Amino acid sequence: MAKHEKCTDEIRVHLGETLKSDLKVLAAENGFDSLSPFIRKILREFAYGQCSPQRDLLAETVRDGE
Repeated sequence: MAKHEKCTDEIRVHLGETLKSDLKVLAAENGFDSLSPFIRKILREFAYGQCSPQRDLLAETVRDGE
């Protein structure tokens, strides 16, 4: 079983009303009662399905904020 990492870092994402509403519908359809864990799930699936061997080097090239 994979070890779950503690979620301590916060990233603010500005969404349009329609996208937020659509994400809430998708979250509910997937059994989530909160949007944040659902978005984390989507991001994990995308990131870990797309990672390259240079993951750590690439991560250092992107800022956290705006």
